[in-house]
Amino acid sequence: MELIHVAEQAKWLALNDEVQVGELVYEIANGVMTITHTEVEPFYRGNKIAEELVLAAIKQARESNLKVVPACSFAVTVFERYPDQRDVLAE
Repeated sequence: MELIHVAEQAKWLALNDEVQVGELVYEIANGVMTITHTEVEPFYRGNKIAEELVLAAIKQARESNLKVVPACSFAVTVFERYPDQRDVLAE
């Protein structure tokens, strides 16, 4: 599994043998990254791919000094699972 950041399209992709199996979409405005959508193909669900996509976006936000708004319900779940990542949450 490979995670690819496509900055010009504001998304992260999960690829399996060069086939897209997951995607995370975000928006950046005023120093805030809003994670708007995370989805994984049904066959690949349960393998923590969506979680890895959200964690990659969080890492990107941290490295870019951005705060994060988890507008996607799964992104909220990831922040609940990883309290140590909450330092990037927008207030």
